[in-house]
Amino acid sequence: PTHPHLTYHFSSLKMAITYDKAMQVYFGMYAATMTTFPDEVWGKDGLGQLPYFLKPVGDALAPAGFFARLVGMLFGLLVFGRLKCGVSEDAFSKQTIAFHVASLLPFGNIALNTTADWTKWVWQLQVVINVLLALWGAQSTGLLGGGKKKAKRSTRKRA
Repeated sequence: PTHPHLTYHFSSLKMAITYDKAMQVYFGMYAATMTTFPDEVWGKDGLGQLPYFLKPVGDALAPAGFFARLVGMLFGLLVFGRLKCGVSEDAFSKQTIAFHVASLLPFGNIALNTTADWTKWVWQLQVVINVLLALWGAQSTGLLGGGKKKAKRSTRKRA
């Protein structure tokens, strides 16, 4: 016998965060850090402790620094569209799923063929993260056959 106050009902649990909200945070975080100080967060001795690149990308006038900031800006625009421009949850989620899937090839290439500029284990981890996020997104949008339940239409007659 179990104590009634210790009984846990799994059926009443709900996902604490939706894919939509998680991707707003995920892409927003990269937007904020890549546009402002990519070396200090994602570089060799960066705060994030995920050194995507081993050589400094430099300021926005250096080619690598320019492209790092461009990536951040584009991620920011993706989130801005969702938050302020009327992009629907479904469209935003499908855009982020497309990113996670489409980036597997270049990210995988870096993960397998690392040069002195990249940190192999970080890119291997990123590939795994992208697969998991793509699967989560596909499940949450119903692309895998499950996901969101469509709202039932009321059969009540309106006055």
